[in-house]
Amino acid sequence: MRRSLWFLLLLAGFASACGSSTNVQQERIKLLALDGEWSQTTKDLEKFLSYYAPEASVYPQGMPIATGSGAIRDAFTKITSMPGFLLRWSAAKADVSASGDLGYTSGFYQMTVNNAAGAPMTEKGKYVTVWKKQPGGEWKVIEDIFNADAVPPPPTPVAPVRARPARSTSKRPMPRTRR
Repeated sequence: MRRSLWFLLLLAGFASACGSSTNVQQERIKLLALDGEWSQTTKDLEKFLSYYAPEASVYPQGMPIATGSGAIRDAFTKITSMPGFLLRWSAAKADVSASGDLGYTSGFYQMTVNNAAGAPMTEKGKYVTVWKKQPGGEWKVIEDIFNADAVPPPPTPVAPVRARPARSTSKRPMPRTRR
């Protein structure tokens, strides 16, 4: 009997040690706050990029996947250098795995850039960002995808210039040719 009791106590100890000690709700709140902080860095490219893990991937609309720090920097340098660039977003929800090392945020964004005529053009869309807890306990973005709610408008058509028929400078009628 004593042996069985020790075995049960040992088994209970192992079971409690293996149980999750992550407060998932607290981690969700952290991710929402972190996403909100990140959304305030769009005017500072270095600060903005610091939220990505070195091996992260970004899936920008109309561009190839950017994986790794250098490719992500190049993609966002192109995006943020567009005239009139302004980006805002807001997370609508977040969730975290039971183990507390993987989570996501999702929400809505609004990006404004100038069109070819120099007038502001606004795109509204949605996003999903996957976060992974790094060895030091800091959350970093590992996957980031966003796309527009609507197809962008087609370019404004330019009215064709109609060519006028050539006028003959001669007053005589053109001779007819025979076949």
